[in-house]
Amino acid sequence: MMPFVPNKSFPTLSVVLCVNRSNPWLGKAIASVLCQDDADFEFLIAANACTDTLWEELHALTAGDPRVRLYRTSIGQLAFNLNFLAAQSSAEYLVRMDADDMCEPHRIRSLRKSLADNSFDVLGSAAYLIDEHDQVIGRMDLPSTSDEITRSLPTRTAFCHPTVAIRREFLISMRGYLGGFVSEDTDLWLRARRAGATLGNLQEPLLRYRVHESQSIASRQGYAEVAAHWLRELLIAPNVFTFKGFFVALSKALLVPWLPRIRRYQGRQNISVDRTSGSEG
Repeated sequence: MMPFVPNKSFPTLSVVLCVNRSNPWLGKAIASVLCQDDADFEFLIAANACTDTLWEELHALTAGDPRVRLYRTSIGQLAFNLNFLAAQSSAEYLVRMDADDMCEPHRIRSLRKSLADNSFDVLGSAAYLIDEHDQVIGRMDLPSTSDEITRSLPTRTAFCHPTVAIRREFLISMRGYLGGFVSEDTDLWLRARRAGATLGNLQEPLLRYRVHESQSIASRQGYAEVAAHWLRELLIAPNVFTFKGFFVALSKALLVPWLPRIRRYQGRQNISVDRTSGSEG
C-alpha cells in the first residue's frame, strides 16, 4: 500500500478515536473509517487505560495501513485523550469517531468538500440511529446554522459529538477539551459560542450512531456536569439565555429518573436525542 500523502488542495483531516475497552462493534467502527471512498486522511487512535488484549486487538484490526497511528495512554478519560490526539495531529481538522459507531462510506469526502467550501470551526452532521444489530431505528436531525445551533443550546442537543470535524487551531485556541467526565462536548460548545465560533451541521446523515444498553446516556452525572457548565456561563454573562440553559440542565439533573430514555425513541424518525456523554466504546 502506498504511504499516506495528504492532498494539499483540500483541508487535511485526522480521524481521532479514543477507546478504553473492547466492544462487539470495534472492528466495524475501525473498518468503516479505513474503507472510506476518500482515503486521504490519517487515523489516530488512543487506547487509554486499556488491557494488553485490547492493545493487541487494535494492532490486528489496523495492521498494514500506513494511515493509522496507535497510541497508548494510562489515563482513562475522554477529554484528556482527545487533547492528546490533537497534539499528535498536524492536520487542519480533527474528525471525531467513537468506537461503537459506523461512518457512512462517503463521510470523509462530504466533510472535506463542505470544509473546503465554507469556513467552519466546528462542523457536524445528522446521524442515523442503529441498534446492536446494525438496524436503523431512527434518525437524529440537528440545527444547521450557527444561529440555530446557538439558540438550541439551552434546550436540546446541538451536535452529535462523534459526527463533528473541529478546526485544530480553533481547538488549541480554546485550550482543548476541559470539563467533565461525560460532558466535555457540551462544555466546548458553550465556550465556542462565547468565543463567536462558526458552527454548522450538515443535514445529510454521515454517521450511524449506535444505541445500546451500556452507554452513559441521560445520566445524573452528565446532567449535573452540564448544569455546572451553564452555571459558569450564567455567572460570566447573566442573561435570559444563560439562565434558561442553567435552569433546564438543573431540572434534568434533578428529574433524570423520570426522563425518557433513548430506547423510547426507537422506530421514530427526525428525533432529538439528549446525549450527555462522550462514549469511548
